[in-house]
Amino acid sequence: MIDEEGEEEKEKEEKEKEEAEKKKKKLEEADKEEKKKKMKEEEKEKKLEEEKKKETEKEKIADEEAESEKGEETEEKKESEKVEKGNKIEESSDAETEKLELSAEDRSTEVKTEKESEFLSAQRSREAMLGRMEKELIVEHNKELDEAIKHCKTVIDHNQSLIESLERMKHGNERKLATLKLKGTPYTPASKIPKKVKHTAGKHKTHGRKPALHPSSKRPESSTETAPAQNLRSSKRLRTDPKPL
Repeated sequence: MIDEEGEEEKEKEEKEKEEAEKKKKKLEEADKEEKKKKMKEEEKEKKLEEEKKKETEKEKIADEEAESEKGEETEEKKESEKVEKGNKIEESSDAETEKLELSAEDRSTEVKTEKESEFLSAQRSREAMLGRMEKELIVEHNKELDEAIKHCKTVIDHNQSLIESLERMKHGNERKLATLKLKGTPYTPASKIPKKVKHTAGKHKTHGRKPALHPSSKRPESSTETAPAQNLRSSKRLRTDPKPL
């Protein structure tokens, strides 16, 4: 019985160790997956930043081109207007020249307003596209964060179960140490403890009322008759002896 209990304890300890190792492997795999996800997220963020930089550079180039085109157009218009104004001044009177100047200024203001409206509409469309892109990216990032949070919670649960199993092992070791301290003897496994058996010789009992037999009629006691009594006594003493741990 003691050997079986010791073997059962060893088997339990081995099972707990195997479970702990399996849990450690799972945790290591989970950590690797988390690192991969983090790398992917960082790569995505870098790509987004690069795309934003490219878009800003394109916008700057477009703005510069638009400004240069505006400058060239305004210079050409100014020169043409000057020529036209000179010809008209020479051909017409002062009143007609004033009317022409007013009409030219009105036209230039209309052209400016049209170009400004087109530029503003283009800016608004670009801003709308960028806003949509940012919203989509934020939604995707939130989904990835939710998945990471769930994964972290599972990892925490695995760690908690592992801690509990290790604490159980520690409590078992503490109990063994306490029993060893009480006994004051070093711990020896149950398989190596020798069994103590006390041998007692069987005694022949006679009742007082019965007459004593003649020496010639007495039978010599054989070893086979005394053996069962000795076995019974030794078995009783073994049952009463304390069980070593």
